[in-house]
Amino acid sequence: MTVQNRPVSSRFQFRLMWSRIRKISMLNREGVLELKENKTATGQSIAVLVFAALAIGIGSTVLSEFQHNSVSPYGITVGALQGIITGCFATIVWCGTLFLIGTKLFQGKTGFWELARPMFFASSPALLFILISIPVRFLDSSVAVVAAAWVVILQGFVLKQVMGFDVRRTILTLAVGFMILLFVYLQFG
Repeated sequence: MTVQNRPVSSRFQFRLMWSRIRKISMLNREGVLELKENKTATGQSIAVLVFAALAIGIGSTVLSEFQHNSVSPYGITVGALQGIITGCFATIVWCGTLFLIGTKLFQGKTGFWELARPMFFASSPALLFILISIPVRFLDSSVAVVAAAWVVILQGFVLKQVMGFDVRRTILTLAVGFMILLFVYLQFG
């Protein structure tokens, strides 16, 4: 086996994923554009999305069960699975909505996966939702607010960089996407 054919170690892949999470979380433009162009990062972006959804599912389930004094392994497992399914589905729908609005309505130039890869990495601050499972007063609401605001800011930044928008078109794309999904939710939710 030559050096060129040797498989990449999982430790290197984890460090690379962590490096990408840090770059996106710190609003690094080059990191966003690198993810946009790097097709090999698709698996890592999906993994980050699944981990973030898992953290939301576990955190919110444990918090809810603590509040009702009924913590159980079964409830946490079901909540974690529900969080993964709901979180991944919601993020994919959100990315699809932003992609269609950005490319069709506001003339952005990108492909779906070129937007989705950095957008999935932008969900990484949601990993903090695991902290809301710690039964400390006011920790749950403050962590949730900070993590949610951080995700929204990162998604706006990613959208602006990937689509090549100015601030006005970025805000309009986010606003129109939110209004469309809110309308669908109110009609069918």
